[in-house]
Amino acid sequence: MSSANKARGTRWENDLERYFNESGVKARRLPRAGSKDIGDVAIEMINGHAIVIEAKNVKAADLADFLRQAEVEAANYEEKYSTLAYGIVAMKTRQKGAGDGKVMMTVDTLLNLLKWESLA
Repeated sequence: MSSANKARGTRWENDLERYFNESGVKARRLPRAGSKDIGDVAIEMINGHAIVIEAKNVKAADLADFLRQAEVEAANYEEKYSTLAYGIVAMKTRQKGAGDGKVMMTVDTLLNLLKWESLA
């Protein structure tokens, strides 16, 4: 990955973290974890569960691969922190702010998020 691409990705991760925190939702950037990556940004929910965000700032999207990465990283997060985690992808919209980014998840992730959060 070129340093320009890495810088764009880091900016997007920082923008997401700042946007959520300024909106009253506690978010934190996650440390790089090598082969056991745990995602880019985490939002810890009231019941102790977490939403793990795989942040993407790219021109061309391989959505299936991005979703696979998000699910693997959520599983790694669960293993590391012993808590249920939902993997989602947040993609930057060119020339727009963080609030205009697009979020994607599988229908099963949405279903589990709705099911578990409605029980909390």
